[in-house]
Amino acid sequence: MSTESIARDLIANMTNIEKVKSMVTPDAMASGGVLPMALPVMDAMNVVSGLATAFPDFKIDIQQVTLNGNQATVKVMWGGTNNGPLNLGIPGMPSMPATGKKVSVKDSYIVTVQGDKVSHMEVNSPADGGIPAALMQLGVKMPSM
Repeated sequence: MSTESIARDLIANMTNIEKVKSMVTPDAMASGGVLPMALPVMDAMNVVSGLATAFPDFKIDIQQVTLNGNQATVKVMWGGTNNGPLNLGIPGMPSMPATGKKVSVKDSYIVTVQGDKVSHMEVNSPADGGIPAALMQLGVKMPSM
């Protein structure tokens, strides 16, 4: 598989923990975005699981993929309707009840591929995107990091 197809597949399937587990190296790390520090990818997927619970209709729409060697930058739009409790496991951020509001935000991920597996995923959210933008659309303040 190509770097582009591996990166696309990882991002498109982020809510499928078993699929992600099969796509990453044993020492794969995730960093950036709302993550307080670099974490093993599988630990970082807890944030995605929290989003999938909060937004049962969570959808990721890949907009653009650009390549630079063994890295792919994947730009997406993601969102859904907040019909479940929101618990992202972010320090200082309590679980919140569903609001019923819809969110739609842009986001970006830099995926590093080693062989046919992902070795690193960096959340590279634009200033007006990512989880902070989703929280703003829900009327929730992002905790200080």
